[in-house]
Amino acid sequence: MSHPPLYGWNWNFAIDPEGGDNVPPFVGNLLDHDRDVAAWTGFGYADVLIDDQTVPTLLATSTHAAFSPPILSGHAIQAKNQIVLGAATLASLHRKIGQSVTVSYGSPKDAPIYQPPTDLVIVGTATMPAIGTSGTLHPSMGTGALLSSAELVPVFARALINADPNLNGPAIDVVRIRGGVTQAAALSSLNRIADAADKALANDAQTYGDSFVVLGLQRPAEIVNYQSTGASPGILAASLAVGAIAALGLTLGASVRRRRRDLALLKTLGFTRRQLALTVAWQASVAAIIGIIVGVPAGIALGRWLWDLFARDIYAVPLATVPALEIFLVAIGALVLANLVAAVPGQMAARTSTGVVLRAE
Repeated sequence: MSHPPLYGWNWNFAIDPEGGDNVPPFVGNLLDHDRDVAAWTGFGYADVLIDDQTVPTLLATSTHAAFSPPILSGHAIQAKNQIVLGAATLASLHRKIGQSVTVSYGSPKDAPIYQPPTDLVIVGTATMPAIGTSGTLHPSMGTGALLSSAELVPVFARALINADPNLNGPAIDVVRIRGGVTQAAALSSLNRIADAADKALANDAQTYGDSFVVLGLQRPAEIVNYQSTGASPGILAASLAVGAIAALGLTLGASVRRRRRDLALLKTLGFTRRQLALTVAWQASVAAIIGIIVGVPAGIALGRWLWDLFARDIYAVPLATVPALEIFLVAIGALVLANLVAAVPGQMAARTSTGVVLRAE
């Protein structure tokens, strides 16, 4: 939930026209000279036929874009005859990386707005971002495709050129901000650029005007659905921890009751009340240390495996992180809790009556 690149949002913001026009090309120049912007890329939208299946597609304005949706396997587009697919789309096409697919747009009667069947090589899979025209088919997670607009046949490309230069930009500009720049500062800067685009189209007699907005994080439906689990994982983990603590306390209490004779003999040999209590504490510590030594590596391995299954099921990037500091704190916390739990059984051991126990023997 806290790592948007894992589910396709491989940038921070997007400049998007609400009315469906394109982003004016001069916006790219403003982004190039904005000190808060590290890189930006423009995309177009199209629903293309890929092996007779309609697939929502992002058209990269450059073969070597500054960045693209996060790649799951293979590599990004490096030549105009290449295509990157969502993993679900790749599966539905029954294709593999390295094979070719036939891509087309429209029909001959639509010429010149027509892309004849063209063979493209599948070079990778990616987690597709949830961007596109509202209310229409759009890429998301495992569904969609990415190809270079340079692949368009010249006559089609020329037909898309508008007489008004303000309408010849991409459908959306996605922006990655520099490290150290706050979200608020970057948003303020990008809003000024969006306002400049608003004014340019408002003063353009050949357009009806448009409103440009700066979009923040757009979560796909799969992520929104899983977000609804809320605090359930934390509650489950806490419940398991409480159960483990209770089990340890009951075990230590039973151990003290079973070994009353041994404790009485130790007291006879000179053990103090404090030393008897420490004996129980050491028993709890050994149990906790064994649990840490076995449980932490096993938990990391099992957690990574389960995360891979989960991420691949929703076509997210299966990148697992191991928070070393948090794991260390959990291990220390387990040891401390074990000794706290041992306090009551330890006092029971310390109060063992030597005479009563040994006389009963």
